[in-house]
Amino acid sequence: MPFGPRLDRPSAVGDEGRPRETSLGLVAATVVGLAVATGFAVGQPTFLTGLGLVAGLATAGVALLDRDALGEKVIGHLLFLPGATFLGLLVALTPGNPYLVGGYALALLGTAAAWADVADDDTLESALSQGIRSYVFGLVWLFGAVIAVAAGFLGWRLVDSTVAAETPTVAAIGFLLVLGAVLGAVRLSLTALPVVQLSPRTRRDAVRARLERGKQALSLLAAVAVGVGLLSLIFTATDSPALALVPGATPTVEALTSTFVVGPLLAVGGLALLSAGVAVAARQVTQRYDERKTETVAAGAAGGGYLVVVLFGVVPQAAGLLVFSPFLLIAGVLLAPIAALTAVGFAVVAVRIDLFPERAGGPALAAAGLVLAAVGADSMGLPAPLVFATVAGALVVWDAGSFGLGLTAELGHRPDTRRLELYHGVFAVGIGAAAVLGATALYAVRTTTGGGHALAMTAAVVGTLLLGALLRG
Repeated sequence: MPFGPRLDRPSAVGDEGRPRETSLGLVAATVVGLAVATGFAVGQPTFLTGLGLVAGLATAGVALLDRDALGEKVIGHLLFLPGATFLGLLVALTPGNPYLVGGYALALLGTAAAWADVADDDTLESALSQGIRSYVFGLVWLFGAVIAVAAGFLGWRLVDSTVAAETPTVAAIGFLLVLGAVLGAVRLSLTALPVVQLSPRTRRDAVRARLERGKQALSLLAAVAVGVGLLSLIFTATDSPALALVPGATPTVEALTSTFVVGPLLAVGGLALLSAGVAVAARQVTQRYDERKTETVAAGAAGGGYLVVVLFGVVPQAAGLLVFSPFLLIAGVLLAPIAALTAVGFAVVAVRIDLFPERAGGPALAAAGLVLAAVGADSMGLPAPLVFATVAGALVVWDAGSFGLGLTAELGHRPDTRRLELYHGVFAVGIGAAAVLGATALYAVRTTTGGGHALAMTAAVVGTLLLGALLRG
């Protein structure tokens, strides 16, 4: 981005890296200026502002995914895949000519990619693989949440039927199952909690032995409670009062299955599971990892973040759409990220087969986006000078970006080259402005007279070739 800390690693001499700052500033000013001018021409001055913001966030996510720290990778995930998905949805849902909107989206994305130096194949491929991994983890979190909600609902129904049971036999069976589940939760938490590590060093052997005995006892009690409860289901298949015939059993069962007993039991089980989850999460976050494990943990944490965003951000905002068409919401949440990852995959292939230059992918993408936007502007009937300016802007963007890349390769990022870049930039913009004026004059001649079409077209072709030669020279 033109402001804030650099997200890329400044390259050394001989490595193209990203273009120098002044050249990139000219590229950004050209793209943003043309976008604003197009917005005024269509009567919506800020209709491309959202595209620029989202494109910048997605590109920043790609840059952060190339870092080594766990926190930076998690933030990169939360910016990259949601940003790329939202950018695609904005392009698809923004009213207007798709070539115009899509072209400026590509131009803004290419400009941001040039600033962050993330348009090379290795960076894109790494972001793609990590994005796929976080998407899979997001699905795992989603399915896990569905299973947890279903389990919670079944548990609530079990507790409710236990408390409200009319016969002591059914109530006793429910209580045994609840007790077994709570004991199992406590047993599981003892495995995850650092009980031995938090005890004094001189007593750790005794604490470890006592903890093992406690685990065995809890496992046995949980298995007995659940087993007896399941075996006792046979009594519910007959009309026999069973437990009601035992003296004193009915008031005892009523006391055990009351809310004052079942409620604290459930609280103990929930607290045990929560503490175990916190302990496991804290252990994972504070460990030192190698590169592969860091990527996996970051993707897993980001998958949980996706679920939180969907549940508390997307679903409440799309509540009406959920009622109207659940399929559209599910498709938007589940399929749109796949489309975004597919687009990144195509970008990787394009760089691999040299359709886009590996180190100059940002300026090339920005220039191609402006050409596409010019096609859309012409098909919408926007003023001819704006169409010509967009085409000339594409040439200026590519020329300034490639010139800045050449300076980086030859001199690196340390020498002061601002005056040289400004001289080249003013020259390129001047040639572009002259080309726009000439093309506008030819267009005026063609529209105001009945003849001269062949002459005007010939002059336009020759002028385009001269423009390209001057810029490259």
